[in-house]
Amino acid sequence: MADPAGADVVVVPSTRRVVPADVPRARLVITTTSGFDNLDVPSLRAAGVRCARLPLARRDAVVHTTLAMMLSLTRRLGDFATTARAGTWDRSNLHRYDARLLGRVGVVGMGVIGTRVAEVLRVIGAEVVELRRGDALPADLDVLTLHASLTADNAKMLDAHALARLHPGCVVINTARGKLMDADAAYAAVVAGHLGGLGVDVFPEEPTRLDRFSHPRVIVTPHAAGWHPRLGESIADGVRDAVLACQRGEPVPWAI
Repeated sequence: MADPAGADVVVVPSTRRVVPADVPRARLVITTTSGFDNLDVPSLRAAGVRCARLPLARRDAVVHTTLAMMLSLTRRLGDFATTARAGTWDRSNLHRYDARLLGRVGVVGMGVIGTRVAEVLRVIGAEVVELRRGDALPADLDVLTLHASLTADNAKMLDAHALARLHPGCVVINTARGKLMDADAAYAAVVAGHLGGLGVDVFPEEPTRLDRFSHPRVIVTPHAAGWHPRLGESIADGVRDAVLACQRGEPVPWAI
């Protein structure tokens, strides 16, 4: 990335941390993602720098990935794939797969992405429990999906202890921020039989070795949930709209 020190507008990915000293001339800093924990927003705003994000660029792709993981894991498609690859037509043993309907789904974080996930879930008949900051995790969920922004008080909100309190057989999905969940503890809970499945797209440290998550009821992807063929165009459109609004002195879309 070019040195942003002389720029009036700075556009960064989620991997680039930005503090006021990095952008002494900036009027506007835009992160191309929905989450914004890479920006020191309080300090930037105190320095007179406006901050914005682009949650719509990846929203639908993340929603699709989340639902794909959720449905695959509750319907046990990984288990079916394993026996199919072994050449087994196992229709006489369907009860052993414990394929389920979505049932009661907890959605953590009711922002742009979480709200759309909840809308889609309701359309296909799931019972949605909306969970906002400070809400306790219900113990009777069939599925839990994370869509919260990362903050100082919710890092590792799903650690080993929180995972142990979930209903046995619960499926957990994280397509939000890697530091919200202890992915290794969640994987161990699947192997131990406590969790019914796990879908993870984001990790505390990236890149990470994905081959350590080898279980038929675990789906891992390399921070790919938001990718789609028009992503670059969507980001460019969002940046254009934000810059034009800033130049005109108008409210910046998706200001933080």
